[in-house]
Amino acid sequence: MLMMLLQAGPIFGQVRQQQPQGPDPGTMAGIFICYGVVIVVSIIINILFLLNISKCLAQCSPRNRTMEPGQVWLNFIPFFGVVWIFITFIRVSESLQNEYRERRMRSDDPDFGKMTGILYMVLSIVCGPIGLIFFIMYWMKISKYKNELISNKRRGG
Repeated sequence: MLMMLLQAGPIFGQVRQQQPQGPDPGTMAGIFICYGVVIVVSIIINILFLLNISKCLAQCSPRNRTMEPGQVWLNFIPFFGVVWIFITFIRVSESLQNEYRERRMRSDDPDFGKMTGILYMVLSIVCGPIGLIFFIMYWMKISKYKNELISNKRRGG
């Protein structure tokens, strides 16, 4: 028995050195696909968001706009868009305020979503997930204003 243990000693005592291996190609492909899907989905969401803002501005008469609907798309310019989105929120708010005043319509939000939009951007930078809540709130407000302007126009307001 002692002989068997002595003979087995070198077998158990051997430490195999593993060669350093690069990342698994399948894993890397999966990671790239996931990142690609996230990027594509976020671009689509951003397009729909900006389209909503652009359509809302299009419902305002040209004399009441402080921003043309096409200028909303400048938010896609890298780095510039981070500053331009704040200008967009402010100008959309001013345009809606002008339009509502001219049509003699009332709003339950005196700043027409300006603060919600600014909070969305600030909180997105500072603590991401909370900013998402304000993103959804701003999108819903602008959509509501757009629909109110469309229905008022149909009624002949």
